Amino acid sequence: MRTWPLLAFCVVRLVQAGSDTQLPDDFYSAQPSVQLFKAYAEFKMANYETARLMWQSIDGSARAEALFNLGILYDDGLGVTEDLEQALSYYSEAAKAGSRSAAYRLGLLYLRDPRMATNTDEARYWLSRAALDGDKDAAALLKGLTDESSESSGMQKVESLLLEDESAEAVALLTQLAEQGDTAAMNRLAWIYESGVHVEKDLSRAAQLFERAAELGDAGSQYALGVMLMTGVGLEQDSDQAKHWLKQAAAQGHVSAKRALREMQ
Repeated sequence: MRTWPLLAFCVVRLVQAGSDTQLPDDFYSAQPSVQLFKAYAEFKMANYETARLMWQSIDGSARAEALFNLGILYDDGLGVTEDLEQALSYYSEAAKAGSRSAAYRLGLLYLRDPRMATNTDEARYWLSRAALDGDKDAAALLKGLTDESSESSGMQKVESLLLEDESAEAVALLTQLAEQGDTAAMNRLAWIYESGVHVEKDLSRAAQLFERAAELGDAGSQYALGVMLMTGVGLEQDSDQAKHWLKQAAAQGHVSAKRALREMQ
């Protein structure tokens, strides 16, 4: 399926942290967006060590997204020992490389994570970067920092609950918001079911949520659904449908979807 060629180089074995892990030859010869697909598929199947090594090997146009994903592994302790300092390092590098998601995550951490001393200036800086890049949640949080009378949105409450390790309440609120048609809640809940953090891992449930949000026009969910269909993890493989959803996401300016479509040609 995903065999679009790129200049190959002869690296077949990575040795990290005392482990000997061989990645497929076709991973190294693939385009960066395809490498992300492959790593994403491994992540979905809870093969976190392989996903980590793949993300660490990705360079070029997909580097920022790979770094953000590495941050998630260390932030949540998926396949590695939970390490906030390492997560912050990856998030920071990803944000500087252009990851809006990483900038938003950094803003949240500096603003609300009980593991860290609150640093409003750092929070403002990273949230501003995300907001300038079009992140509406980051813009809302910035407004809240300057307008103490403004109420937190449902999604902001969810993120606060997750950062405070109130997982059950956060998932309950997300489920309620999703049932009310909130596409951001559907997307966030899908990621939670996909990763198995806070709930039991359920790829079918994740796929249902991504599909519902995608049909309602959420670009992030359209991209995630496209990746599921392209990799055949969580849904039956369907390259035509995958391209359909990637095109829908790209039409809304989703950077990774645009890059993936360019590299498929």
